[in-house]
Formats: sequence, C-alpha cells, structure tokens
Amino acid sequence: MRFKRKGEFVTVEGKNNKTFLTYSNGYVFVGKNLTLKCLLDPKDKWMQYALKQKIKFCRIIKKEVKGKNRFYAQLILEGNPYQKYELGKENIGLDIGPSTIAIVGESIAELKEFCEEVVLIDKDKRRINRKMDRQRRANNPSNYQNNGTVKKGKKKWVYSNRYLHTRSKHRELERRIKEVRKQLHGRDTNQILQRSSSIQTEKLSYKAFQKMFGKSIARKAPGMFLNSLKRKVKSRGGDFREFPTYSTKLSQTCHCGMIKKKPLKERWHKCGCGVVAQRDLYSAFLARYVTKSNRVDIKNAKMDWIQFSFVLDKCVSNLERRKPERKLISTFGI
Repeated sequence: MRFKRKGEFVTVEGKNNKTFLTYSNGYVFVGKNLTLKCLLDPKDKWMQYALKQKIKFCRIIKKEVKGKNRFYAQLILEGNPYQKYELGKENIGLDIGPSTIAIVGESIAELKEFCEEVVLIDKDKRRINRKMDRQRRANNPSNYQNNGTVKKGKKKWVYSNRYLHTRSKHRELERRIKEVRKQLHGRDTNQILQRSSSIQTEKLSYKAFQKMFGKSIARKAPGMFLNSLKRKVKSRGGDFREFPTYSTKLSQTCHCGMIKKKPLKERWHKCGCGVVAQRDLYSAFLARYVTKSNRVDIKNAKMDWIQFSFVLDKCVSNLERRKPERKLISTFGI
C-alpha cells in the first residue's frame, strides 16, 4: 500500500494499451466515459517516429509548471529510439570533475564549466531558501530555541499565505533546475557523440565526490551524465570504456613516464621534461591512451604529443580570449 498526501496526485498508468487507460490517434481514453485530446506537434520528426512504434502502455502525469497544474500523456513504447545523426570517427578522452568537463580528440579540445546554466538558477534558489527560513521563523517563534535551532519533539507549524507563495516559487526553481540539467546533459552528450566513435574516461566514485563536493554534485549530476552518454554510445554501436583511477593516475602521470603527486589546487601539469598543459585537458589527453590492461601507453602518447599540444594550446588561448568578456571559474587555472 502506498499513501499520498492530500492533493499529491502524481501518476496513473494502465497495465497495457487495451484496458482502462489507452492511447489511440492523438487521444487518451480513461475507461468508457472520459476522452482527452493530446496536443501533438506535427512537425516534430522524433514524435512522429515514436507514435509509429508499438505502445506497451501509457501514463497520465501531473506536473506543476509556474504554479499551474499541467497534465501529460507518457507513452511507453517498444523498439529503438529515433536517431538524428551518426557517430563520429574520433577517439575521445574525457575528464569529468565536479564542476568542469574536458574533451580531447584528434581535431579539437574543449574545456568548459559543466552545466553552467544550472549554477545561475541555483543562486536564485539559495536566495529563496533564505527567505523561506526567515518567514518560517517569523510565523513560528515558539518552535525555535534561543540559539536559533529547532526544538525537539512534536510541533505545530503555521504557514502564512506569503510563505506558501514563496514555497511555490521554490518548487518552480527546483523544476527548472531539473529540466535545464536534463537539457544540458542531452546537448553535451549529443555534441560528444557527433564527434566520437570511441570514448574513454576514468571510473570515478561519485559517492566520494558527494562527500567532498556535495552541492556541486547535487546540482550537476555528473554520474547521470555519464550513464546517459554510455547508453547512447552503446545503442549506436560505439565503444565506451571506464578504467580505474588507481592504476592509471592520470592527474599525476606525464607521458615521459614520470609520476608525481599534485595537490588539488595545482591546476597545471608541469614536468621536468618541459611539458606544460592545463591539468584537466592533459588528463583527458592521457585517457585516450589507456590500454585494456589499465595502463597508459607511454610510447604512443609520446609520439602524438606534438600534434595534440597544438590542440590543447588552442583551447587554452580561446579561454584566455573569453576571459575579459566573461568570468572563468577558478578550477580552469586561467
């Protein structure tokens, strides 16, 4: 038995597309007495392709958008998803951190803030959180101790109309963060797929990341991004490989064979052999040369370094040109 609070309708679904809740030709039928017309975009190629597939069952989902309830028909289909493009031909190395993503291929290298637009929305969310806390304290002074902490035990909370209005704004910001993050994940994965046929990256422990960078991981969800990328690559016949960090040590390794431990605040790779490169970009470069035995192929990396050094330097120079117009995060080291 599952219980929902009053007014907390979430979803209704049928067991198949033949009884009770069914979809057919742009309409959802609920039993025999209720018929709902769906709003479809006839120009959307993805939607037209999807509606031609076999329907397993359908759901009705409620979402609150800008304070208003909206209802959606969600169809669970059988078959392969619509593909807008083919895989590229490059071997890509990825380095994903809590706030940055570095992509290195034969033709281009890219270093950017991961889910940058989500960070801007999150600033508004933190401001709304502080406002909600002030309103709660003003409406319920007896529920707080003299030092500002909440009293233990059973309490009765009073919520003013202004507080409920602020809470509605907070809920809308949470929805926007979720939708924007999903959109950015889809955009970045598609850009990587159009360039690559093979992807190699470190297998990171995002539980450990949560302990160190909890807020950043909650906002940007890099683990969800990698799972989406892995699923899309494999569905198109590409190769996606994760290797352990213990044996490769990309942030400490140089292609000359030297291994030197660096503190996290050191954002540039500098070696006695004369190699100087941005740390995340260099790790993504080395990721391309990790063998099946989980070791860096020093010989091939050394042979290709001259070609890739120009690609990495071009990426850094592009970031330096953008710096007067736009503030860069400190983890870039620029």
